[in-house]
This record gives sequence, C-alpha cells and structure tokens, in this order.
Amino acid sequence: MVAVVALGGCRADVSVEVETAAGGGGRVVAVVRLDGQAVEQVPDLADQLRVDDLEAAGWVVEGPTPAPGGGATLEASKPFSSTAGARRALDELGGPSGPFRNLRLAQDRGFWRTRSTLSGTVDLSAGLGAFGDDALAEELGSPTLGIDPAGLERELGRPLGDVLGFEVVADLAGRSDDDAPGTRAGDAVWPVPLGATVEVRATSVAWNAVRVATSAVAVGSGLALLVVVVRRSRGMSWG
Repeated sequence: MVAVVALGGCRADVSVEVETAAGGGGRVVAVVRLDGQAVEQVPDLADQLRVDDLEAAGWVVEGPTPAPGGGATLEASKPFSSTAGARRALDELGGPSGPFRNLRLAQDRGFWRTRSTLSGTVDLSAGLGAFGDDALAEELGSPTLGIDPAGLERELGRPLGDVLGFEVVADLAGRSDDDAPGTRAGDAVWPVPLGATVEVRATSVAWNAVRVATSAVAVGSGLALLVVVVRRSRGMSWG
C-alpha cells in the first residue's frame, strides 16, 4: 500500500511509527503524506486506494484527508497487546520479506515499570522491491510492484529518492534509556533512503503510574495506621 500510494505524485513522505503505552502494548501507525502536486496527479486517490487486505487484518484506515498546501494524508493503524502482535503488524505492513522483517519490539513488563526496546534493521536496499512479495511479483511480473524504477526516474526527471521520503519513528512511553536520535517531540526518528539499510535502536522505561499511586496510597495508609497504634499505646496505662 505504502509504495503504490507514494508513487502517485511528485512528493510523498512515508512514516512508520511504533508507539508503546506505559503499561505495555501500543500500536503500529503508517502515515503517507502527499504534497499538493501529488494530489493533483491523482485526483481520484480515494477510489484508487486498495486497503482491503489491511482492513481485513484489523487495521484502521483513515483518509485521505486534506492537508495544508492542497496535500493529503492517509493513515493506517493497528493496536497490539504483545510483542508478537507488534511483529505481526510490521509484517502485515511490509510483507513477509519486506523492509521491517528484522525490526522487532521487546517489552519487559514488571509490576512497577515497563521497559520497551525497538531494535533491528530497516532494509530498503532493494528499493521499491522491498515492498513487494513473491505472490505480488508473480502477479505483476516484476519484483518492483510492476514499476520500472529507471523509467519512472526518467519520466520524473529526478531520482526516486527525491520523490519518496521514508522514516521510522519510535514513540516509546517513558524516559529514554539511550542516545537514539530524536528530532521531534522527543521521538526517535530514523530517515531511511531508498537503496539503504539503517540500524534502529531505542529503549525507554515507563513507570506504571496507577500501580505506583495505588502502592503509595497503601503505604501511606499503613503508616497512618501505625501512628495511630503508637499514639494509643503510649496513652495506655499498664498495671
């Protein structure tokens, strides 16, 4: 879905984000942003989208919605409650041999806190072919989504890397535990050029606020009770 939509116009930016919640779980979000010239190239974008496979797999697809400058935004998101769910979502988004096959989320859930780590590689070394799979390649007769990259570059008059921007974002709840690159709102962001492979690693620790607060109340109540008992015992006379 991502590559087919992105190639419809003059400039598209694709963001794949892994979000986690403080108590564990989270969601995977893919956002495609087309500029105004791209939207002009595909005026019937809503009718051309093919997202049935994503929706059947439990993804929520929103858009295309208008964006500043005459652009449009398309978002697909899927929640997960376990690291296995996050893996399935990434595989569904990129395909079984796609660019996210070596990108994994690990979560260590304790009573007090949850430690989340997103690590691995994002592999766009195959260019557009990174978004295909064997079945699609057989159907289209091409490993690059039925598109001739060299021919498309000649038609556009510039490299595909200038047309398609791609990034991976880690929005991990809590405090960052390492020096992952953060470029906006505290998130770790990795630009991934077409033809490149980028290493990804981000770790954070989030405290379970509900459990911490509940435990604090319990401890406070226990201390208050102890004070009452001590005061009463001091006021007793022993014969």
